[in-house]
Amino acid sequence: MEKRYSCSRLVSAGAVLAIWLPTFGMCDDYEVPAVLSASDTVLDLPLKTDTYEIHQDVPTDGFMAVFTITSPYGEFTASGPGMLASRLNEIKALAALDIMQEDDRFAEAAESTAKETVSNLRQFIENPKETVQGVPDGVGRFFDRTGRTLKTGLQKIGDVREGRLPGVEENTAENLPGGTPAQNNPGVSLTESVARAGGDTAINILGFDKQRRRLAKELAVDPYSTNRILSEKLDEVTWAAFAGGLGVNFLTSLVPGGFVLSTSSRLSDWVWDTAPGDLRVEIENALLSMGVGQSETDQLLRHSFYTLSMQAALTASMQALDGVEGRADVIPLVLSVASEGQARFLVQTIDMLSIYHTEREPLSELQVQGTILGMSQAGQPVIAAPVDYLSWTPLLDRFASSFGDQSAVAPLVFVDGQLSKRARDELTELGWNIEERTPLASRAYPVQ
Repeated sequence: MEKRYSCSRLVSAGAVLAIWLPTFGMCDDYEVPAVLSASDTVLDLPLKTDTYEIHQDVPTDGFMAVFTITSPYGEFTASGPGMLASRLNEIKALAALDIMQEDDRFAEAAESTAKETVSNLRQFIENPKETVQGVPDGVGRFFDRTGRTLKTGLQKIGDVREGRLPGVEENTAENLPGGTPAQNNPGVSLTESVARAGGDTAINILGFDKQRRRLAKELAVDPYSTNRILSEKLDEVTWAAFAGGLGVNFLTSLVPGGFVLSTSSRLSDWVWDTAPGDLRVEIENALLSMGVGQSETDQLLRHSFYTLSMQAALTASMQALDGVEGRADVIPLVLSVASEGQARFLVQTIDMLSIYHTEREPLSELQVQGTILGMSQAGQPVIAAPVDYLSWTPLLDRFASSFGDQSAVAPLVFVDGQLSKRARDELTELGWNIEERTPLASRAYPVQ
């Protein structure tokens, strides 16, 4: 493999090389992460409808783009591959739920018991303030191969209730997963994400959870979504319909065509059709059969940043990597995440590697080198990058250059979004093979 020495390597070689630096370009000549235009980047979704409007300015951080969406239900943000499509789908589902609630038959059935039932449900778990403040780390940490110590994820559901989060000094309920203030973010519904992650029997009372999952499936949304507004609306409508003797088929019949979406194959029937407790048992058995230890399995099942749907998606992808060495060895990194965004990144990384393994060519091994990468049978590093827009930054330079002395075969990186021209040129000059999989923000992932 032909090797090119990047700026970061030349600087470390010493000032004596300064005379040759113009041959390689200026060392401080990195890109400032771009602010994209929604018109140029959102290619397959309307920017404005009766229920939402996507803001034109789309800032990036070198890896992820942050879309802002205005709707009658508040202002939302979406960051990471597929998240824009998911959030827009959730807004559409909220509109459909509103239509259901406006029907006179629904209102009559709901009047006597629904509000009291929902109020009682919310007493099962303390619901602290839903103000969401900063993300401890961004996904860029997974492209930093400098040997950072891994932190174990949260050990108990109680850590969420009491606001104890890794990397957060202040022990307050305001420091919850998410990334931006709740008024600008879907936020976290503790009633849903905590109770369902814990398999709380209260959630299964009188078949409520089964009906709620059925309704979520009809709306093609994640029943464990961290979109607090959607989660609470699903609660209200499901309880009212259940208490009033209305079925899911009746509810969806109230909604005009086009509001109720066909279900997506990317969100597995395993999540929609399996009770939370049963799903947790199946996830546990699957992980143990792959060689993941009982302690690590328990930690993942209790982890506050992995919703039950994310745990299921992670497990399904790992199962698809059958025969690949090192599957169990990625779990310490999986447990180390310090934000929901980081958790989604790793779930999507393993998903992309499983697709490569089953549809492209078999992988021989998974390795942890900052991020999780695969090794082909021929010894080629395969880096899956579930990012929106990759810019040429010092971090990416260091990450890419570090493979030059190790691999006899040029690495392959496939990006589930786009690269800047500069990033593509620099990686190509380093000898990398590059694939861009889809237009920005278009792909729907199995998890939200």
